[in-house]
Amino acid sequence: MERKRLRERREGKLGRALGRPLPGESVEQLDRIGEHDRLMAEQGLVLIKEGSRIYHKHIDDLSPLDMRFVSAAERVEVGWLRERVERRKRGAEAPPIPTHLH
Repeated sequence: MERKRLRERREGKLGRALGRPLPGESVEQLDRIGEHDRLMAEQGLVLIKEGSRIYHKHIDDLSPLDMRFVSAAERVEVGWLRERVERRKRGAEAPPIPTHLH
């Protein structure tokens, strides 16, 4: 499953999910986020969240126990993307960008 997600990220899935900028964001900022995610995926790096720390780990170094940390990192990213959608509907400013995406 993680290899499939890596392939999707290499193909620019996050960049497409970001869509157009919200108030307070720039096209360049979103492009950088999408490109960084794509490059990390090309290197085989997966996001891990342990406690409040989010970092990358190579897919070949993941253990079965790491999967809960992979899921935790995914929840952070999905939560941020959902918040962007909700704010877009309201015409509100963009939510803060998670630090691991800077």
